[in-house]
Amino acid sequence: MENPEPLVFQQSFQGLIRALGDDLDDACVSRLREAGLDARGSLALAYPLTVWVAALKVAAARVAPEAPLDEAAAVVGRRFVEGFSSTLIGNALLGTVRLLGPQRMLARMTRNLRTGTNYLETHMEQLGPTRYALTCRPVVVAGFYVGLFLAGLEASGAKHPSVRIVRREGEEAVYDIAWS
Repeated sequence: MENPEPLVFQQSFQGLIRALGDDLDDACVSRLREAGLDARGSLALAYPLTVWVAALKVAAARVAPEAPLDEAAAVVGRRFVEGFSSTLIGNALLGTVRLLGPQRMLARMTRNLRTGTNYLETHMEQLGPTRYALTCRPVVVAGFYVGLFLAGLEASGAKHPSVRIVRREGEEAVYDIAWS
C-alpha cells in the first residue's frame, strides 16, 4: 500500500494563524495567500505539506525577520503552542499534557503530533532520568519543533527544559530533550 499524501490539518493552520497574533497584517496575509493559505477566509480541513512549509516560512520571516530560519521557526513553534491551545483540539491536547507530565507526554509524541498531521512519526530513546533523544520524521523545518517541544515541556510541568537539534539527516531530525 502506498503512503498517503502528507497532510496538515486545519487546527494546525489555526494555531499558526493565532501564533502570528498582531504580526498578521495585510502584507503577511498576502504572503500567506501566495503560499496557499487564506488566513482571513474559511480554512480547508487539510492542506498538503507543501502549503504548511510555505506558510511556516512566511510566519518565521514575519516574527523574527533577522533570524535564520530554524531560530525564527522555533519562535513560531513556541507561539504556536499558545495559539493551538485556543483551538478545540489543542485545548484538549494541552489539558492532557498538563496531566501527563513531561515523560508521559514525550512517550505519546507521535499521537500528539498526529492531532495536526497524518504523517509525522517519532521514536524516543531515554538517555537519563530526564533526558531523551527524540527522532522525528519527516521534518522539513527542524527549528519549529524545538519551539514546539520546549513549549510542550513547559506546559507539562518540566522545570528548566532544553531542546537542541543534535542531528539532521535527510528528512529526519534528532532532538536532545532534557529538563531538571
